[in-house]
Amino acid sequence: MAYRMDTLCGIFHNQALRYGDQVELLRAKFDKNGDPSSQWHSRTWKDTRDEAIGLAKGLMVLGLNKGDRAVIFSESRPRWVIADQAIQACGAIGVPLYPTLTLEELGYMTDDSGSKIVIASNQDRGEMALKAKAQGVPIEKIIVMCSWDGAKPEGVYTFEDVIALGKDKISDQDVENKINAVVPEDVASIIYTSGTTGKQKGAILTQKNWVANLHQASNSTLMRRQREMGKIHPTHLVHLPMCHVFGRTSDYHVGALVQGSILVFAESFEKIPKNLQEIRPNAVISIPRLWEKIYDTTKSIVSRQNKTTQSIFNWAMKLGEKYSHAMETATRMNQIDLLQFALANVLVFNKIKKTAGLDRVVLGVSGGGKLSKDVCVFIRSLGIQLSEGYGLTETSPVINFNEPEFNASFDPAKANWFQKKMIDLTVDLMVTKQAEGLSPYTNPIRSLGLSLAYNTVAHKLQIKPGTVGKPALWTEEKIAEDGEILVKGPQVFKGYWNMPEATKDAFTEDGWFKTGDIGEFDKDGFLLITDRKKELFVTSGGKNIAPHPIELAITGKPYIDQACLLGDARKYICALIVPDFPELHRYSKHNGIPACSDKDLIENEQIKALIQKQVDEVNETLPRYEQIKYYKVLDKSFSVESGELTPTLKLKRRIVFEKYKDEIESMYQN
Repeated sequence: MAYRMDTLCGIFHNQALRYGDQVELLRAKFDKNGDPSSQWHSRTWKDTRDEAIGLAKGLMVLGLNKGDRAVIFSESRPRWVIADQAIQACGAIGVPLYPTLTLEELGYMTDDSGSKIVIASNQDRGEMALKAKAQGVPIEKIIVMCSWDGAKPEGVYTFEDVIALGKDKISDQDVENKINAVVPEDVASIIYTSGTTGKQKGAILTQKNWVANLHQASNSTLMRRQREMGKIHPTHLVHLPMCHVFGRTSDYHVGALVQGSILVFAESFEKIPKNLQEIRPNAVISIPRLWEKIYDTTKSIVSRQNKTTQSIFNWAMKLGEKYSHAMETATRMNQIDLLQFALANVLVFNKIKKTAGLDRVVLGVSGGGKLSKDVCVFIRSLGIQLSEGYGLTETSPVINFNEPEFNASFDPAKANWFQKKMIDLTVDLMVTKQAEGLSPYTNPIRSLGLSLAYNTVAHKLQIKPGTVGKPALWTEEKIAEDGEILVKGPQVFKGYWNMPEATKDAFTEDGWFKTGDIGEFDKDGFLLITDRKKELFVTSGGKNIAPHPIELAITGKPYIDQACLLGDARKYICALIVPDFPELHRYSKHNGIPACSDKDLIENEQIKALIQKQVDEVNETLPRYEQIKYYKVLDKSFSVESGELTPTLKLKRRIVFEKYKDEIESMYQN
C-alpha cells in the first residue's frame, strides 16, 4: 500500500512501511502503557504505526470526523506522536497545547477551537480537563496516555480503552481510505501563539504548510546527500515541546519524517546533561539557553583550573575562532592553522564534547530566540555546526535557516566527478563517522581525508554566526520601510481561527505576511534580526532603543542569568537582573564568602560589586542613551510557572512590568 507524499500522515505511513520493525523510531522512559518507567523503552516504526491506526479506529467510534478538532494536552513523549497521527488519520485537526497551561488557558483554547475531545498525557492533566468541563467548556471525551488510578469518571478513557473500542468496529481499510482522503489543502493543526503581547491566537496551518516547511528545512546540499547515501538514522535528544512549531518541525517532521531519525525523549529540561551522557545523540535541537549553559559551564570550569590548563584552552579557542571565521567568510584556513586546529581538537575540544555527551553530535540547532555570537563561535569551535534559524508559529515555522551551505563560488549541481567524491567524503567524515563518535582528527587516515576534502570543496561551505541565514527554499522576503521583515511562501498560514480582523491585520494589502520583527540583510544575503517591532522602546527623549540586544549582552556575562530592560516612554534605561545563582554560589565558595541563601547572597557587598562590574562592562559598549542607569537584582528567576515567561521562555514584558511595578517605579524616583 502506498500513501500520498504531500501530507504529513501520508509521509509518516510510507516511512513506517519502509522501515517496519527494522528501525527504531521512539524511545523514552515510559513503558508500553504510557506509564513512567526507570528504564528506556523503544518503539519501532511498525509499533508506532500499529498503535496510531488502533487509536484512530477508536477515535472514529467516539465520533471524531473529518474537520473536527481534538486537543493534545501533553509534554513531548512517544504517545504525543501517536495521538497526532491518529487524529490526522481521522481527517481531523490537532490542537496541541502546552502542558504548563493554567485551567483558564486550557478552557479558553479548548472552547475557542471547538474541540470536543482532549487527549491528556496523564491523570493530573486529565483531571484539569474535567475541571474545565465542569466550568462549562463543552468537552465530551477525555483520553489519557497512561493508566488511570481508581475509577474513571464518565467520559474518561485510557489509550487502551480507545484502542479496544475500535478494534472490531473499524477495519484497517477504513483507516487507510481516510488517510488517503486527506489532501494538502486540509487544515492539519491549530496552534496557539505564546501570547507575549496579548491574547493567544490560533494559527491555522494546513497539510501543505507543514509539508512545504518540512522540505524547506531539509534542503541543504549536505542533508540531501546524507539521505541519498542512507548511512545513518540520526538519534535526536527531544526536549522541546512538540506542541510548539519549532520542536515539532525540527525533531518530528524533519528528523523522523524526512531523515528517518530516532526520537529519544529527554526526561526533563533539567535532566538534559544526564540524558546527553546516556544517549550521546547525533542531533540536539534546542533554544539558546541550553547552548549558553554549555558555554558558561565550560568557562566556569576552566576558570578554576591552573594557569597552564587555562592557557591551553585559550590557545584552542583562538584557533576555534579562526575556524569559525573561515566558515563565516567561506575562505580556506592556512595549513599551519589547520594542523593546529586538529591538535586543539585532540587536546581540548574532543575532551569537552565527550565529557558533555556531545561527542556524537552532528547537528546542533538553536531557535526560539537570538543566540550570542560568542556562544555560537564556541559551539562551532567544538566541531558542532550549530545552525540558527528564524520563523514564527504563523510560518510553520522556518523562513530562514543558517546551515552550512556552499557559497556562490561553487555550485554542487555542476560539480565534476572528483568534487562530488569530495562532497561525499565530507559527509562520510563529518556526518557518518562523527555520528559514531569517531573524530576525524584522531585517526591519521581520516585526518588526511578531511584535509583533502577541506582543501578541495569543504572550505567553500559558509555559515555566519550572529545571523539566521538566507531565506528558505520557495521563500520571498523583503524589509519594509520601518524595518519590519515581510514574507511570502507556501509555509505561511491561512489565518487566525475565529479572528478575521486579526488575520487581515497580519498581512499587507498586497499579501505579504508581517512578521513583527525588525531586521536587515547583509551583503551576502544573510538576515540579521535586531528586535521585535512591538518591543522597541522610545524614550521620553525620543531615542529608539531595541531592548533585546542589550539584554543579550547582559545575560552573556558569566554571573547573570536573566535580564529585562526598561525605558519605554521613560527618561533613561533601567533593568531588572536575575543572577546565575549556581555560578554565584560557586564564586562565593571559591572566594571565601560564607554560604547563605540566594536572597542574602545578592546583599553581599562583594557580590554587589561583581554584578556592578558586569553591568559597567556592558555599558562601556553602548552609546550613552542606551546605557543602564539603575538596576534591581532579583532573588527569584523569571519562570513559566510564575507567569513571566512563555512556554518557549520568551519574556512576557507586560506581566514583568505589572509584577515588579514597585521596584521599577523606585528606579525612576531618583
